[in-house]
Amino acid sequence: MKTIEQYTLNPILKGKVVTAQYNADQVIKAYAGNPMIESLPSIMEEDEVFSAIPNYPDYDQSQLKLSRKLRLHCVQQLSDYVEILPIHIYLEQRFSRMIRHRYVARNPLLREYARQFHVGFKEILDSGVDEDGVNSAGIRSTAAGFNIIGVSGQGKSTAVELNLLLYPQVIQHSEYKGKPFILDQLVWLKLNCPFDGSIKGLCINFFQAVDAVLATSYYKKFVSKGSTVDTLIPQMAQIASLHCLGTLVIDEIQNLSHAKSGGSDKMLNFFTQLINTIGVSVVLIGTFKALRLFGGSFSQARRGCGQGDMIIDRMSRGDDWDYFISNLWNYQWTATKTKLTDPIKKTIYELTQGIVDIAVKLHMLAQWDAIALGENEGGTERITVARLKKVASEHLQLVQPMIKALKTNNRSTLYDIDDLYPKWNDFSQYLEKAEEKVSIHGNLRGKLMPESQIDHDRIKYLELVKLAVSLGAPTEKAEEITLHIIKQNEPHVDITVLRMQLAKYLMNGFEEADQGDIRNHIPKTSRPSSEEIHQSLIEAGYTGSKDVLFPDENAS
Repeated sequence: MKTIEQYTLNPILKGKVVTAQYNADQVIKAYAGNPMIESLPSIMEEDEVFSAIPNYPDYDQSQLKLSRKLRLHCVQQLSDYVEILPIHIYLEQRFSRMIRHRYVARNPLLREYARQFHVGFKEILDSGVDEDGVNSAGIRSTAAGFNIIGVSGQGKSTAVELNLLLYPQVIQHSEYKGKPFILDQLVWLKLNCPFDGSIKGLCINFFQAVDAVLATSYYKKFVSKGSTVDTLIPQMAQIASLHCLGTLVIDEIQNLSHAKSGGSDKMLNFFTQLINTIGVSVVLIGTFKALRLFGGSFSQARRGCGQGDMIIDRMSRGDDWDYFISNLWNYQWTATKTKLTDPIKKTIYELTQGIVDIAVKLHMLAQWDAIALGENEGGTERITVARLKKVASEHLQLVQPMIKALKTNNRSTLYDIDDLYPKWNDFSQYLEKAEEKVSIHGNLRGKLMPESQIDHDRIKYLELVKLAVSLGAPTEKAEEITLHIIKQNEPHVDITVLRMQLAKYLMNGFEEADQGDIRNHIPKTSRPSSEEIHQSLIEAGYTGSKDVLFPDENAS
């Protein structure tokens, strides 16, 4: 039997504690007059996020003249390297919307806030909500929830933590509009799913985390050897409401046990209660192994929340990967800086298969090897293809079988590595049960999966369908081609890039089409000329020359 003390080892993410300062000038009317929202930082513009998220090493050219010993320490800084990627922007936007909208129906100045403490949280949880979504205290939840699922080592947890830290964790209120208002607002809380996957363990972790952040003593007050899940859950809901908890993030959700405390369904039902009945937004983070848990009650709980789940796979070789590697490559402390050539870039991808964490480690190891052994190599400190392969085989031995399986697409091996690759049956069932579009990022986006579940911007979609029709494709096939183009690109890709891909697809793809490819559905006689394509793109806003679109024609 597990002792209570065994649940006390989980690390706790701590943010800033600030005194409330109110911004009454809220552009969105639903946010006005609510101290929980008015005390939050201003809604960030995209360029502000670009400045706030990255974590770059301290680096300048003068450091290259330092001793070998000191430069080895400089390389260590890369272990905390974070490059701004589209996934960070998406997460910031989601958390920004979700945190604020959660508070819309949970204004502590309203009488319903006090009423819930009179009704009692066991009663509120037991009663659930009526057909209008109102609980027994008279509050209708505006909270939301979503899952972040993906490959290990791709920075899911880091991205979430960096976005949470954009907000103070605790806002201390004392007076609002000239009247006393004493409240410690808990904007966010991040926990790890307990190692044994039990609800009791989660409740214990919750009380300990709240105590660590707010300097309270709820753990001592509520938790004892005789505590049961039935007594702890209402008390947890009470504390979440008392401190107006905005968002609860649960990491390592793949640890959730089917057997402990009545099974995984019971814990997912508990998360559903937190969202629908108590009004706390819940975000669950896990590897592909967690896919088997979702699709039932928790999926239903988030119907209409407008967020949708996020699937984060390893990067494909493309613009995002090139951007990431090019920026990472700038940080070299070897005596001789090595240019990022195509062979080196190709080798890095082959050795890491687009997994960010492994790519950073490989870059660090290669530099350490070059600096440490450079003296034995005639003073040459260079990162070469041979050196990259050498350090990967010597120092990344544990991940080599997994990397090889990803590279060769060895399904039998990959199915046993559910941290890096989803079981397709679980993945297909998950997509089928999803109530909203699933935002898919990385290599999986281009795999065979139900295109109806691929997220896309409706305006982009309609514009591309219209363009395809204007270039001679039948309407039904224009829709298929458009979905295919969207599926092959990350969600953030600019519409101009998608237009050009669509044009090239229609112009060049017929004779070379593989058997079964969508392009076979477009009659060869309907193929437009390059002049017609260029003119249609100009009308749609394209400003480039025809030679950029069709370089082969120009060459001939």
